[in-house]
Amino acid sequence: MALLTKKAALAAAFVSLVVLGACGNSEKFNRAAYEVCLADAKKASSNIRAATFASFENSKVASSTGDDQFRVNIPYELSGQKGLFQCIAEKNQDGSFKVAM
Repeated sequence: MALLTKKAALAAAFVSLVVLGACGNSEKFNRAAYEVCLADAKKASSNIRAATFASFENSKVASSTGDDQFRVNIPYELSGQKGLFQCIAEKNQDGSFKVAM
């Protein structure tokens, strides 16, 4: 019985490490999604390219577990008017990001 309990404890520890390892990448992925969306907002064809955009820390990035799409909301101010740039960034297989919408 003790052997079964020990195996269960080891399995639980392994699962915890895998979950924590995935969480460790979440800020890296969130920041990469923010950066690709910020670049999209500042591109030459954007009508808000001259705006002042919020930092990563003051923006909101959300995704679901196992989801390769990140919803990014970046507050901005342009000519005294506040706005919110919304973007969906998609993670590529190589770990880079592209704007999906």
